[in-house]
Amino acid sequence: MHQDKRRDMAMKIQMIVHIKNDDGTFGAESTAIEVDIPNYEAFTGPEQFGEVFDQYERRVLEARNEVVKGATEKYLDEMSQKKHSQRKRKEKEK
Repeated sequence: MHQDKRRDMAMKIQMIVHIKNDDGTFGAESTAIEVDIPNYEAFTGPEQFGEVFDQYERRVLEARNEVVKGATEKYLDEMSQKKHSQRKRKEKEK
């Protein structure tokens, strides 16, 4: 029974996306995601490998897509704010 409980427990994968400037400073707020993935014990034999690995792969790809989407939104928001403030400065200079 204890072994079954360990098999049901998941591990987690954490992905963090940093958008950085050339000087190493952050260009936008970091974006992170953490999702459950199958524990090593879920791979009980060759017959389950494909199914368990498919679960792992789907969760990782979905998490990657989600974290990159979030980072892209923050990147675009930051760019929009910078462009807006640049336009205001140029208008004041006129």
